[in-house]
Amino acid sequence: MFGSLYTTQDVVSSAYAGALLATFSTAMLCFLGLSWTNEKWRVPLAITGVAALASSLHYVGAAALWLQAAQASGGIRFSGWFTVHPLQVAAVFFFAQTMGRVPVGVFWRMTAAALLMVFSRYLGDAGFFNPTLGALLSIGFWLYILGEMYFGAIPDLIRKGSRAVRLGYFWIRLILTIGWAIYPILHFVDVVIGAGQASGVVALYTLFDLINLITPSLIVLAVAGQERY
Repeated sequence: MFGSLYTTQDVVSSAYAGALLATFSTAMLCFLGLSWTNEKWRVPLAITGVAALASSLHYVGAAALWLQAAQASGGIRFSGWFTVHPLQVAAVFFFAQTMGRVPVGVFWRMTAAALLMVFSRYLGDAGFFNPTLGALLSIGFWLYILGEMYFGAIPDLIRKGSRAVRLGYFWIRLILTIGWAIYPILHFVDVVIGAGQASGVVALYTLFDLINLITPSLIVLAVAGQERY
């Protein structure tokens, strides 16, 4: 993508290029962090690193399509979400696991909910059933994940952690609460209202992908470092 010519007015290409570099750099930082953090932090760090790397690979494909045909595809974006969102939820589980034992059922329920959250919007986007219904189902699964994060076994363990752990978890949970809300909103604009993969919609998706992925990953890295030093 960096060998192709695009102008500053091409918002989508600029967003894709920035997202590719940012997600790849985040992945490298997380992987480098594995060598100097405590062993108990290596699983959540590795998961966030893999999620960031998967996202950067998704942006390679998305950028290539846009530069070749000036088009964006919801299919490419969903392929990234199917990987990244369950990995982010798994990272939250193992973040809490550093403070003690979390029932394994929480992991499976949250991961399944993350997959179904994306799958519901995908079915609506693909036209297999009503797009509004897909968005509403997706919201339901997202609210279930938030329920586990606010009221389940995870926050009970986090309260026993250090100030760095509690503060880090607070911000990760806040991002998954506010940041993830943009996906059903943009889904309504994109599919239900019918704006399509317009440049503004694609740029907003990309911006919130960065906020929702990079910030939690760096928070995990920062907390891991605080716990060691």
